[in-house]
Amino acid sequence: MNNRLQMATDSLIVAAQRFWQWWSQELLGLVPERWQERLRRRGNQLFIVLHGDQCSLSFGSFGQRETVASAALGADGEWPPALLEVLLGRMAKAAQVILLLPEQQVLHKVLSLPAATEAGLNNVLRFEMDRHTPFTSEQVYFGFRILERDRRHQRLQVELLVVLRDYLDELLGRLDGLGVHPSVVTRDEGEARLSGKSINLLPGGLLRSRSAGWRGNRRLQVGAALGLVLLVGFPLLQQQQRAERLAAELDAPKAAAERAAAVRAELERLEAGRNYLSEQQAQAGEALRMLNELTRLLPDSTWLSRFELSGERVRLEGESAEASALIGLLEQSETLQNVSYASPITSNPRTQKDRFSLLAERRPLQEAP
Repeated sequence: MNNRLQMATDSLIVAAQRFWQWWSQELLGLVPERWQERLRRRGNQLFIVLHGDQCSLSFGSFGQRETVASAALGADGEWPPALLEVLLGRMAKAAQVILLLPEQQVLHKVLSLPAATEAGLNNVLRFEMDRHTPFTSEQVYFGFRILERDRRHQRLQVELLVVLRDYLDELLGRLDGLGVHPSVVTRDEGEARLSGKSINLLPGGLLRSRSAGWRGNRRLQVGAALGLVLLVGFPLLQQQQRAERLAAELDAPKAAAERAAAVRAELERLEAGRNYLSEQQAQAGEALRMLNELTRLLPDSTWLSRFELSGERVRLEGESAEASALIGLLEQSETLQNVSYASPITSNPRTQKDRFSLLAERRPLQEAP
């Protein structure tokens, strides 16, 4: 039962730590650049770097720090007075204390795991600790971070750091006795690789950091939080008010543009209707002119039962007592050309006339004599 409670607590701590890191980065991105620079200058860290029985203290930031003291620890891990004086003096000026462990005391591995384990990665690593390391989960503290997500093969590249509980508990106990409470415990990777995203091996690191920070600098942190809220909120409020003002100013031109677009659409519709009527009128006039000419050219013994005008093509069908002479008559037309029989002439016994079917082409207006 205790193991399950511990696992649930660690999972909540890791989730809260990830959320806070993401949220703080998002807030910092909204702060003006000059204020970001001031915040960076105030965010100094005190680094406790261990190398066997040797200890050095560095002060500064992740990207640039300066070694301010270095000495050998006592046989039982006691701090020499000179080193302890520097430690306590610098700790009061630091935003947080970071403990860097020797590389030989921290097991480092990169694991390839299924992508489906990401949601419960902390529990997966805890249950399979003895498969990936020589230790069980009860013997160690561990931390991890995802290096790469391979979506094609559904795999995760996970960096894992493991430290023995006995070793770390002893170190933290000595520091607690001195009133020093590190907020980050990680492997010493050198100044070039160390960053604020380093894996934290401190058990319950986020809660420990908060409690120590609030006890020591409650007023300062409250003031900084309020200042950050004002810095973030005021520009956003100004931008929102400006956006609302511009939107109100654009309402009138927008309405006028919509009315103009409606009038333009109506004009285009009327213009299209006028053009259609003009085309129909022109075609009707040409058809009437062609029928009038056919009435004049065809003999009285000729009857048309079909007159078809389709584009440039004209089809004439009917009966005539002089069907064989029709082509010669139509060659005199001012509106038709290339007249030919569409089918052979046949006789209608009932009317004693010949049935005919003629094809012709419209003569262009410019070619009309």
